[in-house]
Amino acid sequence: MIKRIQHSSYTVSNLDEALHFFCDLLGLQASTILEPRGERLDKLYKLQEVSQRLAVVRTPGDDVIHLIEYLSPKGERIDPKLCNPGVAHLAFEVDDIQKTYDKLTAEGVEFNHPPFWGGQKIEDIKGWGVCFLKGPDGIPIELMQAPKQAN
Repeated sequence: MIKRIQHSSYTVSNLDEALHFFCDLLGLQASTILEPRGERLDKLYKLQEVSQRLAVVRTPGDDVIHLIEYLSPKGERIDPKLCNPGVAHLAFEVDDIQKTYDKLTAEGVEFNHPPFWGGQKIEDIKGWGVCFLKGPDGIPIELMQAPKQAN
């Protein structure tokens, strides 16, 4: 059965803009850029005349994210509100959420709200610093900082 998540994937309208966001602003590393196409992908995705630009992006923890721009067929924009079925979000743990928020805000990144520290009842995130921002094509991205340790 399932062993682990091998990668996550996000479809973007402009791969170069997405790479600027994920690599230049967030500090991730693009290791490979591919241009897959052909009958195999048509069958795999149940689409016709698939042609892509695909970037393999890695986090410092070696997690893998695929950013895919479909050259053909062109897709339709969706409303990436978190409450819409099928919409996913990506969560990154950061060392200093306020510093990251300030840096990205200065770069023009749109946040839903400044960071706040939770007293949530959900045990997995109790005490974490959290905020959401809008990535390329409105991809919801959550930043999280582990609870501050008492001295």
